[in-house]
Amino acid sequence: MQKYTASFLGRDCPGVVASVSRILGETGCNIVEVTQTILSGEFAAIFVVQAPEGHSAEKLREQLTAGLAEAQVDLSVLVRPAIEGQWGQELNCDPFVVTADGPDKPGLIAAMSRVFARHGVNIESLKAILGEGGADHALFVFEVMVPESVDLGRLRRELACEGQTRHLRVSVQHRDIFEAVHRVSSF
Repeated sequence: MQKYTASFLGRDCPGVVASVSRILGETGCNIVEVTQTILSGEFAAIFVVQAPEGHSAEKLREQLTAGLAEAQVDLSVLVRPAIEGQWGQELNCDPFVVTADGPDKPGLIAAMSRVFARHGVNIESLKAILGEGGADHALFVFEVMVPESVDLGRLRRELACEGQTRHLRVSVQHRDIFEAVHRVSSF
């Protein structure tokens, strides 16, 4: 079997995941991994699938597009060969959660992500929450993998400096500490 990554983007509605997974099954694909989210009414998902021999990326995309059209599900489809391995597998990395909050202005994500890029830090997840805490307030949550070779003190200082110039409060915590601090206990 060949591995492909199939990405879907379009208007969300009930049954989208059911339609996509049904069509993948009908084409003989086995879903190996999936991530899905909804953002401002837009459905976005990435499926890693194992396809039967002889299925090209283009053939699979055509089958998915035709099946979604038949099901009247409005999604764009991109299929490409799956990448073997994952960034940082050969590196010793620690997971961190970096939050930045303050006034919303254009360029905040670009500024913070440039600091990560300069240090060779990979952003694995990013969530922006706007408007909570005031109309012009923004909260950004970056989940990042920091290689052991990175000077963590310097990274923290550069993130804090970048945040300060943009009037943002920046917090950098190891993911284990972040999760322990933000864990809600049941009564």
